[in-house]
Amino acid sequence: MGKAALIVVDVQRDFCEGGALAARDTLSLLKPLQQTIEAARRGGALLVYTKDWHPKEHRSFQSHGGPWPVHCAADSAGAQLMPPLQARTGELVIHKGTQLDGAGYSGFELTGLEDRLRELNVERVGVSGIATEYCVRATALDGLQAGFDTTVLTDIIRAVNPNETPKVLTELSKAGAKMATAAEWLESL
Repeated sequence: MGKAALIVVDVQRDFCEGGALAARDTLSLLKPLQQTIEAARRGGALLVYTKDWHPKEHRSFQSHGGPWPVHCAADSAGAQLMPPLQARTGELVIHKGTQLDGAGYSGFELTGLEDRLRELNVERVGVSGIATEYCVRATALDGLQAGFDTTVLTDIIRAVNPNETPKVLTELSKAGAKMATAAEWLESL
């Protein structure tokens, strides 16, 4: 099997409890996600952290006609990774949603992530993080579209609306994504 990357999607302060656009039950995500990150590092996987990094006038914001409250504005406290997560030297931090318009849901959308992964000989990606029905979904679909062997790590994702999770996972499975727990995915490293 080819080199693997663990993509940690948008585990940022604004998407966690108490944040401007919090998903559900995110605090329970942090410990198992951190354990998965440590195990992935030991297993030789590349770590990729995606971060919403919106300009203050982003068109998705309600103040500019969009559906969402202001969240993850570039360089704001809300845009920072939620502790204890912290990227290390050599790990990728991908800023997405940096254009004024466009949702910026996917870690692959206008970020150069596909090219970076190819340069590093990554063939397989595990997708984790927030929010299942938005950015996790879009990142997994784009990973598949780009030809990566894509697995959604079902125990370390969180949704804004957990009732949507089964429908999203079915859609991703039909599109060709694999479903696994973090432990199952880590065994493949």
